[in-house]
Amino acid sequence: MKIALDHVVLEVRDVTASVNFYHTVLGFEPVRLREYLAGEAPFASVRVNNETIIDLFPKKMWRIRSRPANPNHLCFTVEQKPLQALKRRMKRQGVPIVRNLSKSFGAQGIGRSVYFHDPDQVMLEARYYPKAPRRAPGRPH
Repeated sequence: MKIALDHVVLEVRDVTASVNFYHTVLGFEPVRLREYLAGEAPFASVRVNNETIIDLFPKKMWRIRSRPANPNHLCFTVEQKPLQALKRRMKRQGVPIVRNLSKSFGAQGIGRSVYFHDPDQVMLEARYYPKAPRRAPGRPH
């Protein structure tokens, strides 16, 4: 059985600003933004990959109306070159790096991580997992 993450829901103060942030900084494509702006959809989303989206709920959909209730942080895996490109885009967009870790544990082992905030102060992590060195065939592990 294959289990994959389908979507994450974030409660955001400004849906358009959040869509723009995730699009310009992380390269995620907007989903249903036009429909949301036209009042035809209750929220917009951004596409992380073919199987995963982030739904961006406006205030009228928040669980606690006075403040957003979001997760501690979200982590996205990237390859080494895209992580370097992400850091350059963040610098151009004025998005500060909150934390840089050279050894950070995650679902695929130890990786290198960069932490930063989205417009609603949700902590985001971009992680690169270095490839394990290949062992020569026939050699003991």
